[in-house]
Amino acid sequence: MMLPRKLAIGLLLLALCVLGACSSLYDVRKTPPPNDLEVLQRRLHDVGLLLLAAAVGWCPFEQEATYGFFLENHPRKGGTTSRGVTGPIVSYVHPRLPAAQAGLVLGDHIIEVNTANVEAHDAHTIMQLVSRLTAARIQPLQLEVQRGAARRTVTMRALPVCKFSLGLIESNLINGVSNGRVIAVTTGAMQSFVRDDELAWILAHEVAHNILNHAQNAQLRVMLNAFLRAAVGPATPDTPQPEARMLEAQADHVGAYLMARAGYDLDAVRRVWERLRQLERAQSTSGHAISRTHPTTVERLAAFQQTFKEIQHKRQRGESLQFQFAPLD
Repeated sequence: MMLPRKLAIGLLLLALCVLGACSSLYDVRKTPPPNDLEVLQRRLHDVGLLLLAAAVGWCPFEQEATYGFFLENHPRKGGTTSRGVTGPIVSYVHPRLPAAQAGLVLGDHIIEVNTANVEAHDAHTIMQLVSRLTAARIQPLQLEVQRGAARRTVTMRALPVCKFSLGLIESNLINGVSNGRVIAVTTGAMQSFVRDDELAWILAHEVAHNILNHAQNAQLRVMLNAFLRAAVGPATPDTPQPEARMLEAQADHVGAYLMARAGYDLDAVRRVWERLRQLERAQSTSGHAISRTHPTTVERLAAFQQTFKEIQHKRQRGESLQFQFAPLD
């Protein structure tokens, strides 16, 4: 049975919030015109991949290497390649990651990967080949590409990032969610925060939840409590769990550090909270429910000011931007 689209989205958000970490929910009653989803996906990766690179030191067992490009299948001029199959082309290049720095551009047709001809392969197969070569630490990656009438050789080295998937949820809610492996943001959040620095704060908060193991520990506690009740009896008290407000405060603190490490403007954090405080006032009925699991916006603004001063002092002293919290055991 197919669920109605909005109900399915609501259930997905609820499931991620229960099993993972969930930032504040606000309903955007007057949304801007919807953007093309492909445009939003590109922006999501433009902003999010820099944060995953900034966080890599805190996810040593959940890393992957990236060059910052994606492929898609597309007919060459004339409809097909010389072998009669769809030709793979570059569909995305992150502006600040190795592929762009090496000179790869949108629309480049991939001819060879490390001297192996791949014209007969589709985009997915080529990306799998690139992943295998990178996992085997065969560096640098060399691509032979067709650009117009000319062939070019592009050489690049992979950059390690946290192995968290970035996803987009079609919803008018302003929200970000994470479950330890996935970070998702709503279209409502992306349309409400059009500056990349502001979107970076929404994502940085969720990346922080992941590297602090908030979701995994919540899931383990649920499983442990269920096991204890089954093995010992229903009267067994639940294992203690950290207060949700404390976890949100930790994610705010670490998220600000990740933003600074990725080069984003920290003043965007203040702008986001000011915007959400306005929505909070307009939607007073939801604010009470949010305050049960999240610090108030006033509290978060005050805590951010302290974190901002801490980061500024470290910068002035030339210290590395290391945050204070270790992942929860």
